[in-house]
Amino acid sequence: MRIAVIADLHANLPALRAVLRDMAALDCDWMWCVGDVVGRGPHPNEVIEELRRFEAPTVQGNWDEAVGLRREHPGVTWPTTEAEADGLASLAWTSERTTDEQRAWLRQLPAVHRFDVEERSVLLFHGSPLRQNEYLWRDRPSRVFARVGSDQGDDLLCFGNTHEAFHRVVGKSHFVAAGSVGCGTAGDPNASYAVIDIAGSELMVNFRSVPYDRAAVDADMRVAGLAPSLLWLPPQPHLGLEAEARRLVEAEA
Repeated sequence: MRIAVIADLHANLPALRAVLRDMAALDCDWMWCVGDVVGRGPHPNEVIEELRRFEAPTVQGNWDEAVGLRREHPGVTWPTTEAEADGLASLAWTSERTTDEQRAWLRQLPAVHRFDVEERSVLLFHGSPLRQNEYLWRDRPSRVFARVGSDQGDDLLCFGNTHEAFHRVVGKSHFVAAGSVGCGTAGDPNASYAVIDIAGSELMVNFRSVPYDRAAVDADMRVAGLAPSLLWLPPQPHLGLEAEARRLVEAEA
């Protein structure tokens, strides 16, 4: 079985369509989405409708929750006051552009989704199993992942939020951070996602980097009155949550 795991679409339709074409070329059997369907980008309605066509298991990201409930803040930290103003403007713009029915769909998305695939327990979440806006960064100590794996007890845990793409095995648990479809990084501006191959006891993870027309998306951002930088700014650590995570790690040392 071949599964595509997508994350952090961030209302970027050309990026999503490029990934969907790549998935089809790879003959993926299934697609899972681990949140942040909307927010930041200029195509919230189109991305929601494109994703809903696939009826893929999807969990709610912090931006999805904020738009669905018309919150005034998406629960993220920004590197500058200017970036924060741009982010809040994006949230307000997205909430105004989405329909009542689309916001209802965002509201009903589960924060976590657990199911079995070929005798493996799978858990989908956005940030962490406890908070949508937490971050399981690549450089977290193994004991942080071990605690999550022990608390949840699942074989395969797929998530997003960090925009990082990595696969980490701690104990019996495979942790897969799926990258970001809608937001590139300084090192890779393309759309990224994870491909998981399961064959009996074997589980392999690869990551795909898919080019798309970034210039066209930047133009759509400007037409919408949104800052193009929103689609390349990386997530920022929450100082309070980060301090608590460090405290727990130090307490166990």
